[in-house]
Amino acid sequence: MRKRNYFLLALASMAFAACSNDDFVADVDNGIITEPTGDAWVALNVRPPSLASTRGLHVPDHENGTPAETEIKSVRAIFFTSGASPTVTADIELTLSQAGANASGQPTGNAGEAFKVPAASKRVLIVANASKEFKDKAPSGWSGGTPYATVNDALVLSTGNGVLSFTDGFMMSNAKGGLEPSKTEEPGLGDPVDLTLYKNATGAVANPLVINIDRVVAKVRVFITKASDVASIENEGWLLNATNTKFYPTSERISTWFELNPAGGFRAPFDQYKKGSYRKDPNYDAPHSGVDYTYITTDPGTWNVSNTSEYCLENTQDKAGNVHAYTTHVLLRAKFIPKKYKKADMTDTDVQDATGDWMLIDGGYYTFATLTEWIEAELKYKYSKAVPTSITTPLTTAYNKYLGADGVNVGEVTLPDAADDTEIGDLVNKFTGKRASVIGVEDRGKTVGSLTYYKNAFNYYKIMIKHDDTDLAVNELGEFGVVRNSVYDINVNKFNNPGYPDVPKPDPGEEDEDEDGWLSIKINVNPWTWYTQTEEL
Repeated sequence: MRKRNYFLLALASMAFAACSNDDFVADVDNGIITEPTGDAWVALNVRPPSLASTRGLHVPDHENGTPAETEIKSVRAIFFTSGASPTVTADIELTLSQAGANASGQPTGNAGEAFKVPAASKRVLIVANASKEFKDKAPSGWSGGTPYATVNDALVLSTGNGVLSFTDGFMMSNAKGGLEPSKTEEPGLGDPVDLTLYKNATGAVANPLVINIDRVVAKVRVFITKASDVASIENEGWLLNATNTKFYPTSERISTWFELNPAGGFRAPFDQYKKGSYRKDPNYDAPHSGVDYTYITTDPGTWNVSNTSEYCLENTQDKAGNVHAYTTHVLLRAKFIPKKYKKADMTDTDVQDATGDWMLIDGGYYTFATLTEWIEAELKYKYSKAVPTSITTPLTTAYNKYLGADGVNVGEVTLPDAADDTEIGDLVNKFTGKRASVIGVEDRGKTVGSLTYYKNAFNYYKIMIKHDDTDLAVNELGEFGVVRNSVYDINVNKFNNPGYPDVPKPDPGEEDEDEDGWLSIKINVNPWTWYTQTEEL
C-alpha cells in the first residue's frame, strides 16, 4: 500500500503491505468513485503535515500515573543465579517497607529495610501486584532451581483477573525487560552485573539497589471531535479490537526499525537501558494464531465514550505480523448522517429516512425516497429510447443486485425489454414495495457490489495504533503496536467519509555472612510513556 509522507491515511488504509490496494478515490468531475471492494475503502484527504494525521511522542513525553495506576499493594522478589540459564535461589514475598516501595505510588520509592537472601543470588526479578495468572503458576512461590524461562513463561489472560483493573493493582515488573541489576554507567549501559550483597544490614541499607518497574499493560485514550463538512455525527463511541490474551511477566526490550535507523535514534524517555522502546510479547513471532487474540466481530452495543481510556495487554509483532488481525487497533462507531441527498431533479434535500437508514452508491448518498426518484428517472430515460437494452441504469441495477443478495433475499425486480409510462409506474411501485422487507431483514449494514447500506446510519472505522511510525519506510518493525507502560492518545478531529457498514473483521491478509547476604531494594515506578496521533476519518 502506498505510503504518504504526511501520514494521512484515513480509516484502515493506514494499514499494512499485506492489505488490499483498493483505495476509495473520487472523480471530481462526475462524482463517480471506485467500487469499495478492499478492506480499506476511503477517500484520501491530502493535507500538509500540520493539518494531516501526525504521530510522535507527546510534549511532554510522559505523564505520571494516577495513584490508582501506580499503587503498589504487594511485591515479590525472585532471586536467581547468573549465567546463560539462571535459576531461582529464593522467592520472597516482601513487605512494602522491605521493598522500599511507595504504596501511594508517585513515583519513586524509598530505601527499603534490609533482608537476607542466599549468597548465590546474582540477579533479581521484581513482580509488584502479581496477577492471578502469575500466582497460580506457583501458589507457594517458585522453588529453588526453577529456570528463569519457567518463571517468565507466557501467561494467558483469565476471566475476572486484576491485570486490567485497579482491584489488585496493576501488575508491574522490571523495566529493563530482563533480570536486574545492570550497569548504570557508559559504555555497556544495560549489561548485566552481579548483585552487590553486604555482610550486614547497615551496609545494605546504605546502598539500596534501585530497580525501576513498568506496568505490564498499555493504556489507550480516544478523543472524538464530531466535526464533518458532509455529515452530522452522533452516538460516537470506541473500543479496542484485536487485543492480546497472552503476556510475559517481563518482556524483552528491542529497538524499532526507526530507532536503529541513522535518521531516527532512541526517543522513548524511559528506555534508560538503551535497548529500545519496543517489546516482544508471546505473540510477537509469526506464525500468528487467532486464538491468541480477542476480536470484536459484531456490535456489542456498549461502547466507550469520547475522552475515556481503556487498558490492554501489550501487543507487538514482528514485521511479518504487521496486519490488522494481529495488531491492536481502535474500533470506532458513530452515526454518520449525510447533511444532504441529491434528488433526481438535481436539487438537494436534508430530509432523513424515518429509520435513519441510508445508502451509498458510487459515492452518492441516498435515502429510500431519493433513490426511488432516481430509479424512476432512470427507467423513464431507458424506456424512452428506441433500443432500451443499450441504456444502463446504474442506480437501479445496484439496488436490484442488493435486493437479491444473500442475507437480504428480498428478490430482484424483473425489468422488461420495453415499458410504457403505466408499466414504469408499476415497476417503481414494486421497488417501493421492497422497502418494508429490506428494513425487516436488514439488522446490520452490508456492502453488495457498489451499494453500501447503512442501518440506522451507523458507521464503523478502524484506526491502527502507531507506536513508532515513520515516513521513511513501510510496515517496518515497531511501527504499530501497543507497548507496556505506554499511553496512546488517539485524536479523531474530523469525519470526511463514511466508514464500514458493519464491524469490520480483522484481516490476517492485510504485515554477606555465611550462606546469606544482605540486600536492600528501592523500587521506582516508571511514568507512562506518552504517545499521540491525530486522525481525520
